[in-house]
Amino acid sequence: MKKAMLTALLCGSIVLGIAGCDNSKQATKEELRNVNNVIIEYFSTNGVESYENYIFNYVDEENGVVVVGLLNDDEDEQKNFKKEIIDSDVIKFVKGERITDHGNKVATDLKPFVRTYAVLNVAESNDDAYIYLTIRQFQCEEIQTVKVERDLCPDVVEGKIYEFTIKPRYPLEDTIVSIFNNSSILEIKETDKTGLEQIKDAIS
Repeated sequence: MKKAMLTALLCGSIVLGIAGCDNSKQATKEELRNVNNVIIEYFSTNGVESYENYIFNYVDEENGVVVVGLLNDDEDEQKNFKKEIIDSDVIKFVKGERITDHGNKVATDLKPFVRTYAVLNVAESNDDAYIYLTIRQFQCEEIQTVKVERDLCPDVVEGKIYEFTIKPRYPLEDTIVSIFNNSSILEIKETDKTGLEQIKDAIS
């Protein structure tokens, strides 16, 4: 009997000891916002163009991290980002692809279409005529930062949803990168549509 009790006590002590050693905790929303705001402030002050490897950043509250997209996300580049901008354990680095500006192209007979994107982040450009938006489409994993004319969305707000009216210049693949590389944005307007109600026109 004594042996059985001693075994039970030892086992209980081991379980409690293991549980007690787990001091990890998920970052609060405020902590995530603070880290994200430092990054936003850096690029608002210095311009996105000042850091060629940067693509986007946004708060992922569900997973308790601030996601930072880099063209090259190897270990050295991650260390450099933390050294230059902010060193935080809540940052999660991912590999991104840059949207490039192809300038004015000859218009085609491709029809305009509407796509709905959630704006995850807003950042200033060195050029006052433009602004950077980090966007994501409902039920899609792709996240990109795009440069758009400020006049199209002067009151854009992080966390809200917007409908983009898009006029293709060339045939497109159905990705944010292809769409914004090869199209003109005609209009951006806020919408209260959610989920499957959001407009996602086919590319004709």
